[in-house]
Amino acid sequence: MRRTRLAIVTLCLMFGWSSLTQASIVIGGTRVIYPENQREVSVALNNSGDTPSLVQAWVDEGDASVSPDDSAAPFVIFPPISRVEPDAGQTLRLVFSGEGSLPADRESLFWLNVLDIPPRPQAGEEGSRNFMQLAFRSRIKLFYRPASLEGRASGAPEQLRWRVAGGELRVDNPTPYHVNLSGLIVGGREVDIGEGLIPPRGSTTYPLPAGVSSPRQGELTFINDYGGRATREFSF
Repeated sequence: MRRTRLAIVTLCLMFGWSSLTQASIVIGGTRVIYPENQREVSVALNNSGDTPSLVQAWVDEGDASVSPDDSAAPFVIFPPISRVEPDAGQTLRLVFSGEGSLPADRESLFWLNVLDIPPRPQAGEEGSRNFMQLAFRSRIKLFYRPASLEGRASGAPEQLRWRVAGGELRVDNPTPYHVNLSGLIVGGREVDIGEGLIPPRGSTTYPLPAGVSSPRQGELTFINDYGGRATREFSF
């Protein structure tokens, strides 16, 4: 069983991950928030394809190459493997299993993986002889949120502190929440933000755009808990 799963993950690495719209299995959301005071959270899946799919789900700590068997993430998923019929759904139940193992003064980031394995053609069907099985993997952020955190996640982007240091753009996040940027403009020019994730009680640096040296204002776009986007202006 372990070899089969690893072989499927290897195929995914060789041929690339699929986006949510390419796979038959669609996740109901772009991120998961797990409040500490909840016993479990649910994630809805839907099969938008014409054939059944075998679905495997697991959580990792940030290393996309870790197999489900080797992941040390403190979450259990029910069911870990399921068959989802076409035009039908499946609910994943995520249960936190690592009480006391995570920081209580900030969010912790994990990743939810959903592997969509399409069926193999039956003998005699067109394409059954020359067939390569490809699995589609979707991976979304999972934020574990302690109950004792001050403030609200929605207010974190406005508390970011921006400055130019050493020819770079530095942002400090004094809040206990992650801030996920989807866009950043400084001096009228777009900034390369990479994955755009600013850690809680941490900092990140970005390269200044060409021709920008002493900006006074900027504009950021961030992604909220519901996957929506909002824009805020800020000053240096």
